[in-house]
Amino acid sequence: RTSELLHTFDTEEGMLAQTLERASAAGLSGAVRAERRDVVADGYGVDPGSFDAALLFNILHCEEPVAMLRQAALALAPQGLLYAMHWRYDPATPRGPPMDIRPRPEQLEEWALATALLSTERGPVDCPPWHYGWVFRRT
Repeated sequence: RTSELLHTFDTEEGMLAQTLERASAAGLSGAVRAERRDVVADGYGVDPGSFDAALLFNILHCEEPVAMLRQAALALAPQGLLYAMHWRYDPATPRGPPMDIRPRPEQLEEWALATALLSTERGPVDCPPWHYGWVFRRT
């Protein structure tokens, strides 16, 4: 059981429906709020400092990754954690964005530190077979 609420955002209704179905099957339907929102264009729409953690998975190849990381950091309470994961910088990966916009692992850390709101907690972490990740802490 959990007393926390998970907020998830996506631009595709199908992904939101799938998330809610899986939460329901796991007995967590009351613990998940799925909202259709383009976070790149519109931000997260949450109160500053209102979250303990944020997860940014396979999204930081956007045009303004530092701005996206900054918005996520602002949503975090002091000492909150931001988990960032992305496709490996390797053309052999079966999916993911084109290589010319796919971030290298060191770029994620550079972008996070450029927010002046995050410090490195851990990374890069190998997430086989196709991903790597970082953990950043809200300062």
